Amino acid sequence: MKEKLTRRDFLRASALTAAGLALSACGAPTPTTAPPAPTSAPVAPTQAPAAATSAPTQAPAAATSAPTQVAAPTVAKPSPIEITLTRYEHPAQPIQQDAPAHLEITKQTGVKINFTVVPQADFPAKQKVWLATKQVPDLMHCNNTQIRDFAKPEVLRPLTPLIEKYAPNLKKYIADNPMLKKYKMDGEYYYLPDSTYNWQKNAPMPLIRKDLLEKAGLKAPDNLDDLFLVIKELKKVNPSSVGWTNRQGTRWFLTLASYPMGSGFGASQLYEGPYFDWDLNKWLYGPIHDEFKECLGYFARAYKEGVIDPDFAVTTADQWHEKNSSNKGVFSWENMSFCTRWNLALRDKDPKATWGPLPTLGYKKFRRQFDYSGYYDGYAISANAKNPERIIQLMDWMITPPGLDLTNWGIEGTHYTTKTARVASVADYSPDAMTKQMPSERNQILPAVFDKYKTKSDPFRSFQSDSGTGQLDFTVIFDQTISFLWSPPGETDAWFQITINDKALKPRGVQPPFTAAETERLKKLQTDVDALCNPAFDKVILGQMSLGDYDKVVADAKKAGAEEIEKIYNEAEARAK
Repeated sequence: MKEKLTRRDFLRASALTAAGLALSACGAPTPTTAPPAPTSAPVAPTQAPAAATSAPTQAPAAATSAPTQVAAPTVAKPSPIEITLTRYEHPAQPIQQDAPAHLEITKQTGVKINFTVVPQADFPAKQKVWLATKQVPDLMHCNNTQIRDFAKPEVLRPLTPLIEKYAPNLKKYIADNPMLKKYKMDGEYYYLPDSTYNWQKNAPMPLIRKDLLEKAGLKAPDNLDDLFLVIKELKKVNPSSVGWTNRQGTRWFLTLASYPMGSGFGASQLYEGPYFDWDLNKWLYGPIHDEFKECLGYFARAYKEGVIDPDFAVTTADQWHEKNSSNKGVFSWENMSFCTRWNLALRDKDPKATWGPLPTLGYKKFRRQFDYSGYYDGYAISANAKNPERIIQLMDWMITPPGLDLTNWGIEGTHYTTKTARVASVADYSPDAMTKQMPSERNQILPAVFDKYKTKSDPFRSFQSDSGTGQLDFTVIFDQTISFLWSPPGETDAWFQITINDKALKPRGVQPPFTAAETERLKKLQTDVDALCNPAFDKVILGQMSLGDYDKVVADAKKAGAEEIEKIYNEAEARAK
């Protein structure tokens, strides 16, 4: 059975862990629950998986009948083992232990995956406890920012030796994606970020109720000053509205909204810390710069005048969806794929209700935003994992054509059917090349499956939850085709035309690789600086601190090392080029 750690479980575990920190640092990991014993003692496989072969020189022709599938290479049957995998659980996609794709992974590889999931909001804190006490589960979802301070052989398993010996496909994946070298830490991979194919240009865009704009006779805003006035007018048309809604907390709000306003918040524009400024071509710690102060001032005024949701700092993802699905939200700066979910809910009562994206809004001299292209989170192997070679072989199999189809589309014949034959192997793992080898039209969701989920509030995430597939489950490379299968074709195509034509969009910055000494120094500096800055954001926006008082926070942050953080990031960036 899948184990789920609640906030209460986490707080209890944290207290016990803190009390036993000195002992646990030297001992074997203590899993949250002991996994069931394997049916036989695990042994190393008798041979490594067959090396990846070259793809056919010519793409397969479309089949006139059911295509003949290329059989996977035959290897010695490995003995069954069990591993514990932990990751956050997205509220819109619960993870099911015995989902069909999970069971099929066990059938194909001999590895049973016992999932331990943590609510998304609690995961970073729980993850820090595991890392600090060296009690990392066998396989842990993570990103480079989260594990940077613990990327050591005594905590996490270095991946290069395992990949060299056991994972020819992962080795090729690294070679075909040169940008991955930036994810090395002190010269080693401690996790490999996943990537995507069949990617359409998705981004956190300004999303607005276009039907309410039309009803009010308003022109779509072109900049953030106009937006301020438009939201006020939309609230008059829709008195129950709370205005500009936010998915979760102040720091998430600032992560998505501050970069378009000329500043930024978070490494890779997704996490706290420095951000990469494409205009200046360097890393900056946003909160100590005037542009960030300008951003705080804008939101302080917006809060005071009722433009943003009064609960913006504490709203959960579920509450956010409820607001945008029930006429309470009129604007949000977010992943535009959520428009499908809100429109489905709203159109049950009002067929004309329409959420949709606008081009990037300008602010003073700025007009810019990041998109979701590039690489993502991935999985790290615990230093204490008993079968690291089997885990890396499992991940290696998952990026073969059969593994990619299983972890993205589910079970052939049950969830989907193939329209053209599956390639024998992946010739090139770069995202563009994979899209050509495994195009979105190659597979098709079965009509009965499509019909089953088309009435769900969030169709594709509901499908992926039930099937055990997709980015929010356990994948190494995910096919974005599924994300828009249930979206109205003409409407969704128009959204992507907006992002394709939007010259303001840039890729996310990738945190540069640091030396061990730099990592240790950053660990202290970031803790000290964030402790000064983070509490001030809410205070300024809520009117509990003046911008003049925030200047004192900036001065203290500089004394605590904020400018040194920038220096370390930019020196590491220069080395990586």
